[in-house]
Amino acid sequence: MNSLRRFALFCSWAIAAALIAGQFGAFHPAADSFSHLRLHLVVLALPFLLLLLITRSWINGFLLATVITVSIGSLGQLFGGTALAHAETGEDGRLRVISLNLNHNNADAGRVAAYIEAMRPDVVTLQEAAVESPRVTKRLKEAYPHQVICRYRGEVGIAVLSRTPFSGTGCMNDHRLAWATVSKDGKNTTVASLHLRWPYPLPQAEQIDTLSGVWDQLDTPLVITGDFNAVPWSHAVQKVAAQSGTRVVPGLRRSFTWGDNWLGDLMALPIDHALISPTLKVGGAALGPHVSSDHLPLIVDIETGAL
Repeated sequence: MNSLRRFALFCSWAIAAALIAGQFGAFHPAADSFSHLRLHLVVLALPFLLLLLITRSWINGFLLATVITVSIGSLGQLFGGTALAHAETGEDGRLRVISLNLNHNNADAGRVAAYIEAMRPDVVTLQEAAVESPRVTKRLKEAYPHQVICRYRGEVGIAVLSRTPFSGTGCMNDHRLAWATVSKDGKNTTVASLHLRWPYPLPQAEQIDTLSGVWDQLDTPLVITGDFNAVPWSHAVQKVAAQSGTRVVPGLRRSFTWGDNWLGDLMALPIDHALISPTLKVGGAALGPHVSSDHLPLIVDIETGAL
């Protein structure tokens, strides 16, 4: 029993330390890196909490339960979303945006294009799209003739595609950002495609700091979609929202799946997001099915009557 108790104590406090560290991302990006695994760590902590109770380590069990409860309280952005009213097609009165990371352009172009065309978004934002041999954007050229593609690493780029003409576009290649202003029902919206770097020790925090001077240059209202490589409760995502004057659309759950299988779904992370100006109203938001990328498509409908 003593050996079991020591094992439970060691594992419990290792998990608790990681959960606690993740709450202090505002102080250092290294701490924020722990926040990305918060959901997985909470699930992992539960059997060790049971072991502490079985071995009658009451005080340690109470402390671990407190850490788990506080951690669960910060996961609320995984819930509370609004379902798509019409899952298969866009409609008048709503601006539909689909965002997808193409996995270094390794996604099946035909499968991706077929899904996007079936969902009939007004705007498509892509990350890790090819620049020199743009298979997906080329397949979508007829339906989405207005395209801005920005290179940010070798042949890899970021893109915004639209059914209707742009009234303004821009690239911030070094910042992995592309944007375009589009019109729906006579009202303009700026839609941005963003791909943040991986968290610490990679320079995600530095990229976010650099972007702080960019958001004021974009017309509002603003919709930012893309692969943030950060979970919605992280300091990284909250900082982008604060800097850009937007809010995170809730209810978009685990989008980075590590593969189309049960293990990939089990280890999935919610790192693809939509951020919108506070004046905008979400008509619906959801994740699509696997379309051969390691990310799921993100779909968000904006009610143009609220623009």
